[in-house]
Amino acid sequence: MESQPSRYYSASNSDYQPPNSSPQPVLFLNGKKLKYLTVYQILYQAALKDNWRIAEPILKKDPSFATHQISERGETVLHIAAAARSTKILGQLMKLMKTGDLELLNLDGSTAFCFAAASGLVEIAKAMKEKNPNLPNIRGEDNALPITVAAMVGNKAMVSYLYGVTNLDALQEKDRYDLLETFIQNEMYDVALNIFEKDRKLASQVLEGDTPVLNALARKSLVISNQNQGGNWERYLIVRACSPAWRMFKSAISMARRQFIPWIKVQVLQEKALMKEQAGLLLEELWAECQRSSEDKLLKLVETESLLHTAAKTGNVEFLVVAISNNPDLIWKVDKYNRTIFHVAVLYREEKVFSLIHQIGAIKDLLILLTDENDNNILHLAGKLGQPVHKHKIQLAPSAAGAESVQQPEPSYNAKVIKSLEQLLQSVKGEERNMPPSFLRVSGAALQMQREMLWFKEMEKIVPPSHLRMKNKDGKTPRQLFTEEHKQLLKQGEMWMKDTANSCMIVATLIATMVFAAGFTVPGGNNGDNGIPILLKLNAFAVFVISDALALFGSIVSIIMFLSILTSRYAEDDFLVSLPAKLLFGLTTLFVSIVSMLVAFAATFFLVYSNHVAWEPKLVAACAAIPVALFGCLQYKLWFDVAKSTYWSKYHFRQGKHTLY
Repeated sequence: MESQPSRYYSASNSDYQPPNSSPQPVLFLNGKKLKYLTVYQILYQAALKDNWRIAEPILKKDPSFATHQISERGETVLHIAAAARSTKILGQLMKLMKTGDLELLNLDGSTAFCFAAASGLVEIAKAMKEKNPNLPNIRGEDNALPITVAAMVGNKAMVSYLYGVTNLDALQEKDRYDLLETFIQNEMYDVALNIFEKDRKLASQVLEGDTPVLNALARKSLVISNQNQGGNWERYLIVRACSPAWRMFKSAISMARRQFIPWIKVQVLQEKALMKEQAGLLLEELWAECQRSSEDKLLKLVETESLLHTAAKTGNVEFLVVAISNNPDLIWKVDKYNRTIFHVAVLYREEKVFSLIHQIGAIKDLLILLTDENDNNILHLAGKLGQPVHKHKIQLAPSAAGAESVQQPEPSYNAKVIKSLEQLLQSVKGEERNMPPSFLRVSGAALQMQREMLWFKEMEKIVPPSHLRMKNKDGKTPRQLFTEEHKQLLKQGEMWMKDTANSCMIVATLIATMVFAAGFTVPGGNNGDNGIPILLKLNAFAVFVISDALALFGSIVSIIMFLSILTSRYAEDDFLVSLPAKLLFGLTTLFVSIVSMLVAFAATFFLVYSNHVAWEPKLVAACAAIPVALFGCLQYKLWFDVAKSTYWSKYHFRQGKHTLY
């Protein structure tokens, strides 16, 4: 055994005194008390750093230290080592400790195995379970099982292991339901599906009003089998995928993806797709079981908890399909604001949910006539920009002296004063709003404004003409409400568009200046007699001329486009097609001019070194591709978003792959 550094103590030192009655034993060296670390502090540090060399002399001299509480929360060395993933010191502790010592609790009532479950390192849990097989079934803080602790911190590998070693059959039905809820909340659908398949009676807990499971599934992203389209065989294909031809097809797709996408990213995408399929299957199984048990209770639960509107708010079209396909009358349900799922979809800009409206036939014409509690029709909701989360409230306080004797203003006058002051503050400071996630996914204020205009125009197509002029309780028509709500966004969009156009126009101007000059200073020079370029007959010269001309024309066209953007009027309708199309065309021609300029530059090097067999021209040509690739990578997202908003966004509201009936 190696000797311990003298800073702590020597294992052979006879002055070392293990504790008898002192709750915080200290170390002695040559009869003197060490001022720096106590035994407990040394063991604590050793457990954190996984340094068995430090802890070995202490624990070998007095193994009882392994069972002492060394922290304020009452943890032992084993607790600390399990939480810190210290595998070396934990393996040695397994040899020193008795089986019952592993069941020691801290002040919160948790064993070290609960800490191991939270750590996520399956190796630690396996070692402890081999020493004491009862550990997975011992509850910890808040009466939680280790598998619950692992699920709450999101350790999927640990949950999968503990699911096989935990005696879930011995639990009460309420405990199993709580586990099911925990797994769903933390998106561990494979384990949740296994629990539900073993005990389908858990659906009764949902029908009794315990709704967190359905609420969680209403907010999650799912993939359902869509049985009403393809039948049960399609569901079997999605979940099992047992067909050899199907496996070969998936393998071919996977191989193609790996050529363009990193392997790790492919794995992540595949895991997410599988997780969504498992979540969809769990929803279908749970819904079917609830419907078999008591359809009336299920429908009442859906209405009282507004599950459909929650799903519509989060864009969970799969949840809506599962619910409405089995109960078509649910399409008429409204929330506490008298809004249908389509009104909610418009308010939160969820186009996948709204596209379901094309499948309900003439019912659509009746649903869109509904107005909410503030007399807002569906076009008013399209004119709203998010939900206000904070409003400036002003209270008029009476004077301290003689407040009772002073006659107070009339309530109507008070209300007018407060309303005018609130409007003044909102115009100066603005109002904080909770924006829909789909709105925030669009890059740039101008494209956000374009998406808002697209929604408003789409709603104008489906509402009757009378709704265009209908006023809400505030006396505003849909267009007036849209203009008022989007006033700030309109200014931000104008600023963003002008800044982008200015920056790009500077680059285009520089390119035009350079390539224009290069066109009259050709490589190799001109013949003094007739002015014809000397290298005219070489192929590289033709490449130079063509690319230089393309760079010049491309940069000039991009300058014209960006200049047109700067001189636009920036009306609301301009953001729908005109401005995004100009920006898209300007960015495209700017990219063409940059590529052409670099091609002309590379061709010039080949012309200069045409009589040499050297590596310099090839290196320069290869380096010329770097700026092109860099510009493409950095500006790809902007170009793609502009193109998508300009030309592809009009297809967002078409009927999707899911059917309601």
